[in-house]
Amino acid sequence: MPTAKDPELAKNDLEITSSLSSSKHAGAPVPREGTTQHLPNYEHEKALTWKFDLRILPMLAIMYFSNALDKGNIGNAKTDHMDKDLGFVGNQYNTMLSIFYVPYVIFAPPIGMLGKKYGPHRVLPIMMFCFGSATLLAASVKNWGSLMALRWFLGMAESAFFPLVIYYLTTFYRRGELARRLAIFYAASNIANAFSGLLAFGVFQIESKLDSWRYLFIIEGSLTVCFSFFAYWYLPKNAYEAGFLNEAEKQLAYTRIQIDSSSVVGEKFNLKKALGIFKEPSTYGFLVIEVCLGVPLQSVSLFLPQIVQRLGYDRIKTNLYTVAPNIIGACVLLILAFTSDYTRLRFPFIALGFLLTFIGFIIFATIDVEHSLRVAYFACFMMTWGTSAPSVLLSTWYNNNVADENKRVTLTSVGVPLANLMGVVSSNIFRPQDAPKYIPALATTAAFGATGSVCALLLGTYMVIDNKRRNTKQGVNLTAQDVSTEKLRDGPRNGEFSHSPSLKCTVGFLWSSDGARLTLVMAVKAAVPFLVAMMLLTGVCNTLLTKYQDMQCVNNCDAPSPKYRDHFEQPVLQTLQMFIGEMGCWLVIGLFSLYQRYASRRAGYEAIPDNAGIATPASDDSSTADIANPLKPAHPDDEGRIPLEGRSILLLALPACCDIAGTTLMNVGLLFVAASIYQMTRGALVLFVGLFSVWFLKRHLGLYKWFALFVVVFGVAVVGLAGAITRDDKATPGHQSLHDTTVGSVGAEKKAASQAAMTIIGVLLIAGAQIFTATQFVVEERIMEKYAMEPIKVVGWEGLFGFLFTLLGMIILHFAIGTGYFNAREGLYQMTHSRAIAVSSLLIMISIGGFNFFGLSVTRTVSATSRSTIDTCRTLFIWIVSLGLGWETFKWLQVAGFALLVYGTFVFNDLIRPPLKSCVERNHEPLLPEDPIEHH
Repeated sequence: MPTAKDPELAKNDLEITSSLSSSKHAGAPVPREGTTQHLPNYEHEKALTWKFDLRILPMLAIMYFSNALDKGNIGNAKTDHMDKDLGFVGNQYNTMLSIFYVPYVIFAPPIGMLGKKYGPHRVLPIMMFCFGSATLLAASVKNWGSLMALRWFLGMAESAFFPLVIYYLTTFYRRGELARRLAIFYAASNIANAFSGLLAFGVFQIESKLDSWRYLFIIEGSLTVCFSFFAYWYLPKNAYEAGFLNEAEKQLAYTRIQIDSSSVVGEKFNLKKALGIFKEPSTYGFLVIEVCLGVPLQSVSLFLPQIVQRLGYDRIKTNLYTVAPNIIGACVLLILAFTSDYTRLRFPFIALGFLLTFIGFIIFATIDVEHSLRVAYFACFMMTWGTSAPSVLLSTWYNNNVADENKRVTLTSVGVPLANLMGVVSSNIFRPQDAPKYIPALATTAAFGATGSVCALLLGTYMVIDNKRRNTKQGVNLTAQDVSTEKLRDGPRNGEFSHSPSLKCTVGFLWSSDGARLTLVMAVKAAVPFLVAMMLLTGVCNTLLTKYQDMQCVNNCDAPSPKYRDHFEQPVLQTLQMFIGEMGCWLVIGLFSLYQRYASRRAGYEAIPDNAGIATPASDDSSTADIANPLKPAHPDDEGRIPLEGRSILLLALPACCDIAGTTLMNVGLLFVAASIYQMTRGALVLFVGLFSVWFLKRHLGLYKWFALFVVVFGVAVVGLAGAITRDDKATPGHQSLHDTTVGSVGAEKKAASQAAMTIIGVLLIAGAQIFTATQFVVEERIMEKYAMEPIKVVGWEGLFGFLFTLLGMIILHFAIGTGYFNAREGLYQMTHSRAIAVSSLLIMISIGGFNFFGLSVTRTVSATSRSTIDTCRTLFIWIVSLGLGWETFKWLQVAGFALLVYGTFVFNDLIRPPLKSCVERNHEPLLPEDPIEHH
């Protein structure tokens, strides 16, 4: 049995064995027995894929362009009053749309199996001829019944087209190449929708006795039929029998497919094997996601013209205005797909696409379209962004995970039609009685988008956890590309099978081009000052930007009295945007992965020397070999910690929940006090961190440290007193309406008393919030003592958990209370209609992501108490900037309180000597130690 090495796995020192000579296909090139096949270099393979890109992709894209054009032109025809011309009544239009999906689902599996048996190069052109003919005949219909019959045959003709194209592409491209090629092919659908609107714009201006919509069917159907004959002659049977390749290129094409593609070459159709796909649990996860995808996908495809028509344009401009969203949707699809291939990530981008769809439909459903045309039109763009990418990446995802051709073509032939079957839902939720707003339809589509995002994340997480379980059981770290195609073919029943949730493990370490682990925590002396400086900078920006946001007027801004002006008061929404900023860390991780993938591509195509049939390490550096080789048994790091992965990641949900409570309370408190008082009050953090360190981390505090904590508490009290008894006319007006509740001869005194009460309440809220923040810090430190994970990933996971919990809580509170701080709809409206609030939100997301990353790095490099000390020091910078901007006035009592805060925290952390203790020896916990502190 000859062996072949996959250079994509060269960095892992792996060898893949495949039975090249076992193929029974007559046209398959067979290498000599007893030889080891090395894949040619990067340049050779790049040249081959470029030939495929030029010869195969354009043809398939044009064919799918015709497919999408003939399926979706019915929406354009309706804008030209086709329904009235044919005498539709009631829900007959919706019924006519629904009938298309019945044969689409019924005939997709058998036609897909015929495509496997006789070859997609023959079946695809025949299908193209059939659906082109059905479209051409639609121009002659006279009533609803005849159009119903043609829609049935159109659904039958188009049923297995997309699944067969996916299968066809898997016989040409390797797993890591498939998504971006499939995206280029699928972009034809978006372009078809755009071109259909553009063509309809021109055709509908034809003045003739014949209805304009009939010309639309004639032109599009004729083009499809003519092109089908050319496609039948042009398409090659497979990669290694293509007439445009020479013998060496055919050999290379065959070797590529045999080694690393999603295909196992030479399999004959076997019905029993094909149905075996339904024995695997992940199959049903994929199918559920397909169901969730189908509703928004078909809603945009069929009803985008009706959605755009709500903007108030006539039938001609409506079709014209559908062009731009579809073109931009195609561009976003290509960007996400290319990024997915280069980063080898799948399910995060699928979830992102669903999320964009959800946001787009929610915005369109909740805003006043007539008064917010630009925002509404932008929402149409978001709808197209989020419907195309999940379809492409989902098909790529499960084709990467199913190597057996019979199973793969079956799953694709069931999954894709199932998504299209959801067109029955889409065509029946856009009811005439709901026009023109279609609120129930928009809300239903958004719900499917949100569900799809959650399901994609759950399935991806399941695969990651299952891979880790298998690795733990075998004592090695395998990824999907580490396992030969023959073993992948056997599916999860094979012990060495590895799911491909992202084509590489998404939870774990990132690997550089030389195999060394990318360490994001720089626990060296030179890096600590940088971490501290960046923590201070991002922390200052975050507080000032949040206060600036609170100052923005959103209603009655021209009122002469400040008490009638409404300001942006959405603390829950501000907490949500904080977690979005934290989730931005995944973007950084993706960029790092993209760079690693790009930098290692050339190195990955070097041949591997043999040593008695076993690959030898490429480097003699034993200090890096153990790190670089993921097949080495998993072991703790140098500090005795074990990787934080699998179900253990759920531990990070606890500090995320603490962060939700603490941040929301502080955001409410910030509405009532100046930025400097807010930051000074946060100095109480050191009190709770110290107490919790004693209770949970089992540390011992000397008497002088208890004295220091008392000084901190006294300092916080003085700061709050300064804000309460000193009236500040320059104080920001974010809570002015709460203060200005009384008028008359005693109004001034009551107003001052109200302001003092609000300040005290704000100080108490901020101080109380430090209980949750201190809990977060201590829990993080406790987790990081036992588990190893890069801080940027910790921030990303906490951001994800925090975002999900906050979003859920915000929705519940909106429907339960729905006023004041909990009016989520009003808050989103204010954020999208105020440029200052929108820009500050974006900057807050960036600054909070950086602050948490650098803060966690400092926690791991120093300690939780030292992190709180450094955080307190940024108060001085915030105070100086606030005074410079005129947001508040200078108060000597506030200076005294701040001095007590600084003195107490410095004594607590041994930066200065406490009174009467200068001669007592004690153990220091320096602010910037030379080595990471270990807690025992």
